[in-house]
Amino acid sequence: MLFAGTLERYPRLRVIVPHCGAALPVVADRVNSFLQLFGPDRDGAPDVVAQLRRLYYDTAGFSPLTRQVPALLNLVAPERLLFGSDYCWTPAPVAEIHTATFADTPAPIDGTTWQSLTTANAHRLLPRLVG
Repeated sequence: MLFAGTLERYPRLRVIVPHCGAALPVVADRVNSFLQLFGPDRDGAPDVVAQLRRLYYDTAGFSPLTRQVPALLNLVAPERLLFGSDYCWTPAPVAEIHTATFADTPAPIDGTTWQSLTTANAHRLLPRLVG
């Protein structure tokens, strides 16, 4: 989507990237530099980091709060985070442990919890599903 210009052609496209973006937050600057230096349109190459900041990211994965979420928060605002558990592929007891870690970890915005933050983000992203 980045290299093909999809995000530029469809600026209202909303994409949810699973697993905190996996390695994307860590390699975003490298990918941006690669596209600027070696892409087909070097002078008009899109800003990959800016495009990645437009996307939404879920928190699926085992223990994402230790390293993945902090790395992701160096790339995107907390308003781009959504809760994800990988349930039904993750056994229920593991999904419950995953959920509990969010209850025990301070949210990145004062006065919120992970549940209130990710719920509010989901409601903004999918308003027709509220209520």
